[in-house]
Amino acid sequence: KDGSLLTIPTQQKKLEAVLRHILKNFEPNKRYSEVKFNKILSRYHEDIKTLKYELVRHGLIQLDSGSGEYWRE
Repeated sequence: KDGSLLTIPTQQKKLEAVLRHILKNFEPNKRYSEVKFNKILSRYHEDIKTLKYELVRHGLIQLDSGSGEYWRE
């Protein structure tokens, strides 16, 4: 198995565990372009839009909508 998700969990505890696992791919305070960010997320699931939304919604990833950059604090 390559480590990718078959589905994105809907149960909050499982979802948070998955998001924290994905978060390990991002260095604190390093800014990632949307292209780079999407490429990393695509390793886990094809629905990168949902993964991005959930990472931001849970406050794990910050988004600068002006520059389109993502980062982990």
